[in-house]
Amino acid sequence: MIHPELNLTLITGASEGIGKCFAEEFARQGHDLVLVARSEDKLNQLAEVLHREYAAKITVLAQDLTQQDAAVSLAQQLVDKELQVDILINNAGQMYVEDFCNSDPDKIEQLLALNINALVRLTRQFLPQMLARDNGKIVNVASIASFMPTPKFAVYGASKAFVLSFTEALSEEIKYSHVSTHCVCPGFTNTNMMLAGNGLENVVPGFLKVSPESLVKDAYQAVMKGDTIYVHKFHNKALVQWSRLYPKWFVRGVSGFFSRF
Repeated sequence: MIHPELNLTLITGASEGIGKCFAEEFARQGHDLVLVARSEDKLNQLAEVLHREYAAKITVLAQDLTQQDAAVSLAQQLVDKELQVDILINNAGQMYVEDFCNSDPDKIEQLLALNINALVRLTRQFLPQMLARDNGKIVNVASIASFMPTPKFAVYGASKAFVLSFTEALSEEIKYSHVSTHCVCPGFTNTNMMLAGNGLENVVPGFLKVSPESLVKDAYQAVMKGDTIYVHKFHNKALVQWSRLYPKWFVRGVSGFFSRF
């Protein structure tokens, strides 16, 4: 059961995939929720289900997080509703698979706006409030791509490496408070994001794919336990360890070899 002082959880990208599973797991664990995504209809449907099944209090805020003023807008809406965010889950993100030189500049800009800028702005918006109360958690969703170069995913992988580094740096800045930052690093997860990977789902072996429900259930326990970095499943942990043990030129070369397939 949750600590009563860590109740209200804001989840971005909550309308589907990992974000939706975060909403389900946190509601099941007794949290009230603020659900954020662009699709208000999907959020309302999810809110109705979670309220019916878990009696959770759900607030829906439809917002395009790629807009520069999105974090300020969300914060003001919460002030107007007299709501205080105790846990922020920066889950919203995009994947884009393409050789960089052939990539669409607009898609790249949108990916950076969501994967990096929105996450930083939301963290900057809510972290000072948590520090003032000396209580709270910020959970950033990255990837195992955070730990190694990812040809054809170059911008996506670099954005997730940013998320990991950013989370770790903040964890040291605030280590003497009762506020904590956490980075959840999934591997291949069966969501619509994988389906957007230009056939990625067809080349990844089945045993490497996990359900978002499994990921989120384990991630919840890791976050509540206090893990700063959580890599899901043994095979992903082994891959991360491999990427750290071997020379960068070797890891880079192996990644490049497999990217050709």
